[in-house]
Amino acid sequence: MIVENRRITFSAAALREAVKLYRDLYPQKQPMGTLGRIWLRNQSPVLLEVSIQSAGATQFREVQMGESEVGGMLILYCRQMKIPLPRHCTKAIEGHGENIVLTVAKSMPVEHRAAG
Repeated sequence: MIVENRRITFSAAALREAVKLYRDLYPQKQPMGTLGRIWLRNQSPVLLEVSIQSAGATQFREVQMGESEVGGMLILYCRQMKIPLPRHCTKAIEGHGENIVLTVAKSMPVEHRAAG
């Protein structure tokens, strides 16, 4: 068997762009408004906190994104940025400081050939 492993690290700036893209494509998932601070609240399982200030509001409101939602958002951002991801692979995310790491692993069986 051959196993391919890749780690894709998203900096704070890349994570912010991923959140913006996600909000643009799925406005029903988060309230509309000005995007504020984004931070990693929990490393494992990943929990992302997003501050949003609604129009006319004076304070920001925090919206949490769970691990599966963050994973879907990162995959969507990879597609937008033309970062190839195998369709049939295992995917995992983890916090690493202020960054989030998307790990993809694909296993490929090796065919045995008869000697001859």
